[in-house]
Amino acid sequence: MRIARIIEYFPPHIGGMERHGLILSQEQIKLGNEVEVYIGVGSDKLLPRIYKMPLQFLPLYNKARRLWFNVWAYFTVKNNHKKNPYDIIHLHGDFVEAFFGGKLAKKLNIPAVLTIHAGLNKKFLKPKNAKYFDNIKKIICVSQEIAGDLKNIGVADDKLEIISSGIYLDEFSAKGGSAFGGKKENGGVDAIKNNYSAPIIISVGVLRKSKGQVYLIEAFNKLKNSFSSATLLLIGDGPDKIELEKQANDTSGIYFLGRQEHNDIIKYLQVSDIFVSSSANAPNDREGTPTVIMEAMAAGLPVVATKVGGNPILIKDGINGFLTESGDSFAIAAAIDKILSDEELRQKIKERNLEDIKQKDWPVIAKKITDVYFCK
Repeated sequence: MRIARIIEYFPPHIGGMERHGLILSQEQIKLGNEVEVYIGVGSDKLLPRIYKMPLQFLPLYNKARRLWFNVWAYFTVKNNHKKNPYDIIHLHGDFVEAFFGGKLAKKLNIPAVLTIHAGLNKKFLKPKNAKYFDNIKKIICVSQEIAGDLKNIGVADDKLEIISSGIYLDEFSAKGGSAFGGKKENGGVDAIKNNYSAPIIISVGVLRKSKGQVYLIEAFNKLKNSFSSATLLLIGDGPDKIELEKQANDTSGIYFLGRQEHNDIIKYLQVSDIFVSSSANAPNDREGTPTVIMEAMAAGLPVVATKVGGNPILIKDGINGFLTESGDSFAIAAAIDKILSDEELRQKIKERNLEDIKQKDWPVIAKKITDVYFCK
């Protein structure tokens, strides 16, 4: 099968969608497909066939740039299709990509599939905008929340598929730890662990309001009353860093580690005791299904997460972690306390997460997504 993938942002540009697009392409090639990728930002050296948008002087995250990318992709895919026809177009985006990609699919008389990676902007969620998806065969939503939003504006239920991103489980077995019975080759894990006092709580995400780190720091401050030696590791960078650092000034044990390479994030997860996702959806910046929660599960960590985006798909309250209301620092602190205070519960959650996460291995996810192409 020949697949044309249209995705504006691509590695090494950092983001969940970017990593998803690269790994899915690699896995689909392993399955015997031919994948050609059309990108606006990123490296054109990561796969055999990548076409990169010209006019790179346009600013990132700009409406004009996004419009130009979709117009460019429309005509470039159309021209390449004439030389060597594609079997399917796989788009990554939302309403804009659905509009241009749908018209392209209709023009070429081939199906188009769209993956929506993050929560949709509420101001576009109106019944009149359901028409943007008319020419899209299937919409892959990474969370139930996204699918629900689309159904609410009139998109047909049989057009929707819920499939999250994946992770590579062998990354956790190779670096060692106990997960999946891997051979221990800890590659500096012990050295990292020796830098911090236990118990270690970790959170990974862009430092911005929608990720809710302000509530996690409040929760951690409350937790110190019971666990005075506790450590909070915050991995990520973003516009709220200075404000959050000021908030954390009066509480010992909080470390801002900045942006980290993926392999190093895995090591930090492996030295930690609990993972926390404190996301609090903003109207124009809503959560999808966080890959890092899946990675925390693969590291055998209990997870405390807020009830936003795809978090409830991954975390079943009281079974493999705890769910709290967003913005509730008291509830976050209570959930962390409950886990830290019960060793038997921690072990039970670890075993459950290591079993559940097997369904999120990238080869499994890539096969599910590729099977969607053949759905009626």
